[in-house]
Amino acid sequence: MMLDVRCVGIGSTLVFALLVGCSGDSNENPNWAKRFPVQGTVTYKGKAIEGAEVTFKNFEKKATAIGKTDSSGRFELSTYTDKDGAVSGPQAVTIRRVNVVDKTPKDVDLSAGGKALPPEITWIIPEKFSIDGKSGLTAEVKEEGPNDLKFDLE
Repeated sequence: MMLDVRCVGIGSTLVFALLVGCSGDSNENPNWAKRFPVQGTVTYKGKAIEGAEVTFKNFEKKATAIGKTDSSGRFELSTYTDKDGAVSGPQAVTIRRVNVVDKTPKDVDLSAGGKALPPEITWIIPEKFSIDGKSGLTAEVKEEGPNDLKFDLE
């Protein structure tokens, strides 16, 4: 008697899919550190900064959370999934906001060997705030919350 392996493979795949589907949030990994909601505001010289990249690094727990500010300077952090927050504890913070302008003329065909010009980079907030270990920005994420942080940059 010959066993059809294709059917066994499909059956075991189906059982696995059912088990995973019934085990709760399929986006959550049991090895991930617990995260806590974190949101905040970024201003520079009193004005809300839109499009700033906010990064929290917890070196002890080896976890990084990121967020991007909206038009009112508000952000929410994500570590593993969208807006899942950050791990608790002390955080090294960097904030970066630049405008990048492509200076290569539109008639230059890069695919045919044309040379691109270096882009023009304009820092919207000072570059120092974007450098690990030199930004001077820190935060503490608390398990009990709330973690609504304000970064007023000058």
